[in-house]
Formats: sequence, C-alpha cells, structure tokens
Amino acid sequence: MRRAMTPRRLGRDDLDFETCCFVCDPANERGLGVAFFLDEQAGRVTAVWTPAPAHEGAPGIVHGGAVGAVLDDAMAWAVNMLTDALGLTRRAELEFMRAVRAGEGHAVAAWVEERADGRATAAAELRDASDRLCAASRGEFVLIPREQARERFARPRGGG
Repeated sequence: MRRAMTPRRLGRDDLDFETCCFVCDPANERGLGVAFFLDEQAGRVTAVWTPAPAHEGAPGIVHGGAVGAVLDDAMAWAVNMLTDALGLTRRAELEFMRAVRAGEGHAVAAWVEERADGRATAAAELRDASDRLCAASRGEFVLIPREQARERFARPRGGG
C-alpha cells in the first residue's frame, strides 16, 4: 500500500538564489506572505490565502491585481518545482468568475499543463471556502536552465 505524501512547504531554499518575492517571501514585510506547498503526488502547488482589507479594490472585494499576483506566483512555483528549470512569466491571462472577498480563506492550486521548446504553460485557480471557482489564470513561462538562473540572479544571501 502506498502512503500519501504530505505536501511540503516551499521557500527560499527551494530556489538556487536569494529572493524577496512580493507574494511569498515571509521576510518581505510589505508582501502578501502567501505560503505555498508542493504536492508532488498530485503534481500541484497549493496555498490557502486569506486576503486582508488592505488588499481591497472595491469595498470588501480584493483588488484584481492582488489576485493576479497570487495566481502568477503559484504558477511560477509550479513551473519551478515541476520542471528542471526556472520559469519567468512571459504572458498570463486572468479571468474572474466571482468576487474574491477580503477576510475569507481561498484555496489556490497551480500545475504545469505542458512543456516544450524552452517554454512551459501553467494554470492556476482560486476557490472560495465553498469550493466555488472565483478566478483562474493560465500563463506561458520562459524556462531558464537552473545553472544559468543561478548565475543570472545570484546575489549575496541576505542582500536586497
């Protein structure tokens, strides 16, 4: 019998360089502080995000840019962890199905749909507590080999 694996929290040590990500780096005091997890068995990156009132656009409704940033980062983590390369967003589409409410928990999931010719396509969803789809994104990522990414993005640990 095969044992289910527990999703593993992703962080700086999963990258080959220092980061100060607006969406996921806990050291970024002005960031969103989203904790992403890798579920290797499912081939997905997941998170639970509870946007704060500071993330609102219209009263009670989260700004679309904040939603887009979370879904973009989820897709980037999926590409980074499920391929052998670093993915940088080339283009992304974002569609809203229902309002994303501040103060409510939302499930985020992202996965890689395909990979070919130095590019990958990923998708992500954001669902409310009733599992209703609130927003979806699909993006194309340019893939940079890990060694090249290490060289290109190297900066001293703890640097800004």
